[in-house]
Amino acid sequence: MSWQEILKTSDFLTKLEPKQKKRIKKLMQASQPTEYFGKDMTQLGTLISEMQGLDMMKVDKNLTKKMENFEEKNLEIVASAAELRKDYEVLYGQIRNMVYPKKKRDKK
Repeated sequence: MSWQEILKTSDFLTKLEPKQKKRIKKLMQASQPTEYFGKDMTQLGTLISEMQGLDMMKVDKNLTKKMENFEEKNLEIVASAAELRKDYEVLYGQIRNMVYPKKKRDKK
């Protein structure tokens, strides 16, 4: 379905002025969840793993303990981020369905 067809079927968008409609469309596109949502979190995990593999970590017990704490904290953050991402996707989907409702024939 093209974006023109979507706009024609949306009651929400027909009530808006052209500038408002354009702004809502742009914000919807910018708000769409992407595959990069948690990339920074996983990169931090990679950094922690790499640092734990360094020779100096094997010698210094305090540093080893500190890195273990960092790893635990990162795991907590990643778990929270995954939950937040799911909530974000659900909320985005609800808003998108309000702005761009499916045609009656497309509903199943």
